[in-house]
Amino acid sequence: MADQQNTPSPAEPQLAETADVQQFKSWISEYGKPAAIGVAIAVVILLGVNVWRTQKANAAAAAAQALFTARTPEEFRMQADQAPDAPTAPIALASAAAEYYNANRFEEALDAYRLFTSRYPDHMLADSARLGIAASLEALEDYAAAAEAYTLFANDRPGSPLLTQARLGAARAYAADGRYDDARAVYEEMIAAAASPEAVGQAESGLLFLKKEQRAAEAAAAVPAEEPAPAEEPAPAEEAAPAEEAPAE
Repeated sequence: MADQQNTPSPAEPQLAETADVQQFKSWISEYGKPAAIGVAIAVVILLGVNVWRTQKANAAAAAAQALFTARTPEEFRMQADQAPDAPTAPIALASAAAEYYNANRFEEALDAYRLFTSRYPDHMLADSARLGIAASLEALEDYAAAAEAYTLFANDRPGSPLLTQARLGAARAYAADGRYDDARAVYEEMIAAAASPEAVGQAESGLLFLKKEQRAAEAAAAVPAEEPAPAEEPAPAEEAAPAEEAPAE
């Protein structure tokens, strides 16, 4: 009985837990507040990113809606300039350029196409914009600049689906500028390349028309200019007959 009373009871697990609790409390007092602040900052950043993504999605949706409701080149241009980084901005600017061109507003079309190539040089529509620059110059009858732009495109983008259009445009511009040999060389290169039956047919038709145009121009140049007819000399004035004297009475 006495032995039972004097036998110490096993240590309570509460004592070990108390040490752990004290250690945890010490860690909280030293690191807990900065850790909590870090978590709070992370939460704020995450919420901010989500808000930003939501706003960006809303802005993109608004831009798309505005793009589909635009009707005039001015509206397309305004949409492109208001949010140039929006996903719809390149399409809006390209649409503005095309609408200007279709309305025979070639100066404004040229400006819009040039802006597109400088703002979105790697966009999928960049090749179309470069060709649009050349076409606008051709429409403005700046044939030398148009031929240079078409030729530069053809040399830089030999694998482009627009290559045939560029070569035909270059030949047209050369012919309009009176450079028939350069135009003929372009058509003959297209026929020799035989890129496609369609391209060959267009080149052959262009070459045939070019020969007729050149012969007509040479024939017109061979005709001497008509000299103006000499002016008729005025008829001499008639002399007045002398007055008869009255007989003396």
